[in-house]
Amino acid sequence: MSVLGDPDGRSSDQVDAAFAQIVAAYDSAPAEVTWPSSEDLPAPPPAPVDKPAGPVWPVGGPILNRDPRTADPDGPSLLDGLDTFGAELPDDDEPFVPPPPPPLPRISFQAIVGVIAIVAGLFLFFDSGLLPLGDQAAMLLGLIGIIGGAAALIMRLRPGGPDDPDLPDDGAVV
Repeated sequence: MSVLGDPDGRSSDQVDAAFAQIVAAYDSAPAEVTWPSSEDLPAPPPAPVDKPAGPVWPVGGPILNRDPRTADPDGPSLLDGLDTFGAELPDDDEPFVPPPPPPLPRISFQAIVGVIAIVAGLFLFFDSGLLPLGDQAAMLLGLIGIIGGAAALIMRLRPGGPDDPDLPDDGAVV
């Protein structure tokens, strides 16, 4: 019985038998050597009985590197070592006192005038009866105040910040 999609036309029983043969031969020694003899490795020497297996680095290192067979069971454990970590450091009895904050910058006269122009322009724009002018003239004056105040504030902005390098103004360099 052929399985659909099997390109060789083998049955699933044949595939299962081939797989079982591969698995059974996995741990067995090869019948013949398929590599050159120059790649054969010598057998490792037997490990000494009195030394622990695995690396112990550094020799006088922390508790983790001690051999558990020769270690004192009543001696310090890893948790005891972590509990005493940093015990020899001096205690900080002085509380942290942050430095005083820098003073607030002074608001310039131009910025105050720009904000007042925007606020007055908004009042004139929405309530045109505040001035003894026509409605359209008061709205136009309010709109001019809003735009003029915003322009005054925007023109005061400087490009860059305190961390940006001062670039020379060379003009158009070709």
